Amino acid sequence: MKTTCFALLATALTVMCHASAAATQKPGPGAIVLAVHYPPYEMSEPVDGLHGFDHEVVIEAFRRTGVEAQVIYVPWTRAVSDTTNGLSPALLSCAKNAERTQVYLFSDPISQDTYGLYYRKDFQPPDIRKLKDVVGQSVASVSGYASLAKLVEIGANPIEVRSEAAGFQMLGLGRFDFLYSGKQATDFQIMQHGMKGRFEFVKTENWEYHLCFSRKHPQTLELLPLFNKGLAEIRADGTYKAIHDRYR
Repeated sequence: MKTTCFALLATALTVMCHASAAATQKPGPGAIVLAVHYPPYEMSEPVDGLHGFDHEVVIEAFRRTGVEAQVIYVPWTRAVSDTTNGLSPALLSCAKNAERTQVYLFSDPISQDTYGLYYRKDFQPPDIRKLKDVVGQSVASVSGYASLAKLVEIGANPIEVRSEAAGFQMLGLGRFDFLYSGKQATDFQIMQHGMKGRFEFVKTENWEYHLCFSRKHPQTLELLPLFNKGLAEIRADGTYKAIHDRYR
């Protein structure tokens, strides 16, 4: 009887030790990624099950390294502010510029876009071959975007609009003559709004997008290399291409 009691006690203690160890074991890291509705890169409401190719790439790249990531959609100004101030670790999709390098660390590139100037088909523009040629013209870009900062940097006096959709709608009404924006995202929204064929486009440069990590967030130095590792893995095994192919 005593042997049985000791055996039961030993078993109970073993179970309690395992339970205690499990309760104190450090969980795998999680990551909150802030984003704005920017189709087809990321979409706050999925379309036919598609969340946007940057959204899907980020989730899958993190998953490969054991990180459970969540993309939360908020207004762009809040996304930038919260990430800059370290309230959230990461911002999607984010172009690199001098100002942002002061507050963010950048992942390896996750996608690209062609940037340039939209104008109305019935407008006769001056000879525009590069972005600096728009200085002195009536030009707009989205508030808080790197594109707006770029216009300021080259000496333009840009008009701020709240979104790409507001920008091309105002452009169509003649509120300004040029809209400086990314072609892939803007063309997608122009088509959704039934305004395809109303604008011309002049390419000025190509941009790369990144996942931007806050220099002030305590998870950044852990999450950034994990993300880059997962991103390299999904590029190598064809998952990255498969994600993008669903949007073509």
